[in-house]
Amino acid sequence: MLYFLYTLIIYPLIQIIEFAFMLFQNVFKNAGVSVIGVSLAVSILCLPLYIVAEHWQQVQRDIEKKLDPGIRRIKTAFKGDEQYMILSTFYRQNHYSPIMAMRSSFGLLIQIPFFIAAYSFLSNLPILQGKGFWFIRDMGQQDALFSIGSFPINVLPIAMTVINIIAGAIYTKGFKAKDKIQIYGMALVFLVILYASPSGLVLYWTMNNVFSLVKNIFYKIKNPKKVLYILLVVAVIGLDAYLLFVHHGFMHKRILLAVAASLLLLAPLVISFVSRLLDTVLKPLTESPKTRHFLFIPSCLALCLFAGLVIPSFVINSSAVEFANIDGFGSPLYFLYNSTVQMLGLLVFWMCCIYFLFNKRVQTVFAIIMPS
Repeated sequence: MLYFLYTLIIYPLIQIIEFAFMLFQNVFKNAGVSVIGVSLAVSILCLPLYIVAEHWQQVQRDIEKKLDPGIRRIKTAFKGDEQYMILSTFYRQNHYSPIMAMRSSFGLLIQIPFFIAAYSFLSNLPILQGKGFWFIRDMGQQDALFSIGSFPINVLPIAMTVINIIAGAIYTKGFKAKDKIQIYGMALVFLVILYASPSGLVLYWTMNNVFSLVKNIFYKIKNPKKVLYILLVVAVIGLDAYLLFVHHGFMHKRILLAVAASLLLLAPLVISFVSRLLDTVLKPLTESPKTRHFLFIPSCLALCLFAGLVIPSFVINSSAVEFANIDGFGSPLYFLYNSTVQMLGLLVFWMCCIYFLFNKRVQTVFAIIMPS
């Protein structure tokens, strides 16, 4: 059962991380830069989820702020079972359930499967063994920059924690003490977990915290979208310059990557065009949840069966002998089962999780994209 859940939930994320790592490794030929690239890619992919999490957390904080005076009065005036009954009635009258408080932890819960996936992929990655980066002598080992007696002092996990605390301090400015304790507590937990971990893994999580710090700063500035677009332009120009004039490799691949990166600059126009479509041509679909779900869910299932069962079946059928007795499995059916579960996780479980997190407009975009 644990293996099934791992293959369903975690392994698709490992595949995404591995794809990002190999992409950056092929371009930059540097394992450290590739780890930073993976962190950047994961942060960008998770950004919409963090935006949803931030919205839910803000809703929860607003509700708590509204209900706090009444809750304090009830707790002052009543005790025991009577307090419980009055509080339950008060929550019901305000259409609130204490279970909704779980929404405030959603931002932290997002990190758990990605942390497990990154830990599984980076903790024993052969390409990191013996490779140095900046002050790190070996990304396959803890950095151990210096020691106090026999105890190694790992600078990277400490820097990771400091950055995490600074990001948390910016994010929780004006929040309740319990919210701050939750953020700082998680920072210390990751310090304990990752202190003796390979430097490559800690570098990945450190960069995650750096990007989180940048994200939290964006929440506090005016016109964050304009600043973000300016930074995007600078980043794309820098990447294009590197690919065309610095990087050595096949010219057609470099030009293709540069063009693909430059297309990101059209994001505002694409978003504006899609928004206009949602308000006009696609409005009936936007207003019909049953139609959206009918388009999206069967499309996910069909893609899952095609990518996880049909294509691997043709590959195995072309040379079944090659898939027999691999890793001790006499039948190739094991590989069909494995690929089907992996695609079920990637194209059904994760896609449905993302789909149902968003509002009807974003769901409409997903419902259009998946069948196509």
